[in-house]
Amino acid sequence: MQLDATTLYPVFFSEETVPEPVTDFDWNADRARDFGGRIVDMWAELLERLPSLPVATGATTEEVRASVLRSVPNEALSVDEVIATLRPLAFEHSTYTGHSGFMAFISGSGTVPGAAADLLAAALNQNVGGWRLSPGATEIDLHLGRWFAERLGLPEGAGGYVTSGGSMSAFVGLKAARDSRAGWSIRDLGTRAGPPLTIYASTQAHDVNARAADMLGLGREAVRSIPCDAALRMRPDALRAAIARDTRTGHKPIAVVASAGTVSTGAIDPLADIADICDEFGLWLHIDGAYGGVAALTDTLRPLFRGIERADSVALDPHKWMYTPHSGGVIVVRDMQSLANAFAIAPSYTHEDHEDKELTGRGLDLYTMGPQFSRGFHALKIWVSLLAHGWNAYERRIAHDVELARYLFDSAAAHPDLETVGDAPELSIACFRYVPREPKLVRRSQYDQSVRRSKRIAW
Repeated sequence: MQLDATTLYPVFFSEETVPEPVTDFDWNADRARDFGGRIVDMWAELLERLPSLPVATGATTEEVRASVLRSVPNEALSVDEVIATLRPLAFEHSTYTGHSGFMAFISGSGTVPGAAADLLAAALNQNVGGWRLSPGATEIDLHLGRWFAERLGLPEGAGGYVTSGGSMSAFVGLKAARDSRAGWSIRDLGTRAGPPLTIYASTQAHDVNARAADMLGLGREAVRSIPCDAALRMRPDALRAAIARDTRTGHKPIAVVASAGTVSTGAIDPLADIADICDEFGLWLHIDGAYGGVAALTDTLRPLFRGIERADSVALDPHKWMYTPHSGGVIVVRDMQSLANAFAIAPSYTHEDHEDKELTGRGLDLYTMGPQFSRGFHALKIWVSLLAHGWNAYERRIAHDVELARYLFDSAAAHPDLETVGDAPELSIACFRYVPREPKLVRRSQYDQSVRRSKRIAW
């Protein structure tokens, strides 16, 4: 017997009152396969054509808008029309981070398995804020967090989860730091209930930390800029002096942000020395490894990061040096309870306030460990990339990136019009500058040729 609303709930429904179904969105498997297949075909074409495409568009804002935008239609477009609308986006007006000529910024190339995984994640449409809404997705997310923690050398009980990127990881880590080290019930009473709180980071640290301090109500000036040595690493003596100075003037130091590979030069702060200072003053140690921290997962480069295993929290960005598609960062913490202490709340509409997890057998609800109730399945692209490639391939690829950076640095040193800056690379950033032996007049034809060539490479 077929059951419907009128059969199950005859008191509430009748044949006369049930509205007719609206079927506009009810695509069957064949229709989905056809539409999805056309998208996959375009993706495969992109992979084939990528080496011959310019790295980035040279078009103006107006030209891009005219090419990729159209009015939202009142009636559905045909599949051919949708694909035709997408082709300029795919082949003319995107920046191809997977192109061999893309050397700009700190951005990963993307992985083929990760891109396919994003399609599956969207199809499954899991809300990884609640375990009941995403049982398998939640367990994969938490499993990855434990794996990252283990590779970093953190103790049992450490873990984490996938975030949207380094900015969110910094916010989560510093929120846990604030609530753990403030010394009063800051979640209830706010920042005005105690002395001004201070955080310490080097002059080379990423600005996500100042943005996090802003969002946490501390103010950007709460992040003290600590001078660096000649290698652009935080100076421990200057850090200790700044902490002592703030303590004398009535401030409350709570955390130090140490860089595990700055985005400007790849400098790694003296993590072990900074950890000693954090232990001495009872401060939270947050390590910004959004760029370089993934190298600490490898056997070859781990010695460069001695002390990272002592962190209270670590920010990583797989969408940088693990090459996975955007977006997917990771926050790893020494004690998962610190995240619950910083974020857990139990509104009645989630049933979290009265659910017995031991009785129901349900797992952790990740909305209690971070700021988001609604969370996409960002972990799947990382998980599938690791499954499809294997960690040994990552070890080889990351080590090779460092070799390439050293090759570029040595080549710049040997070039008469280039000058290297700083020491040889420890990670994948090579610093040099253009210093011509004598000024050169550039003819218009040479300039035009240079502009055309510049579309083949992005710095």
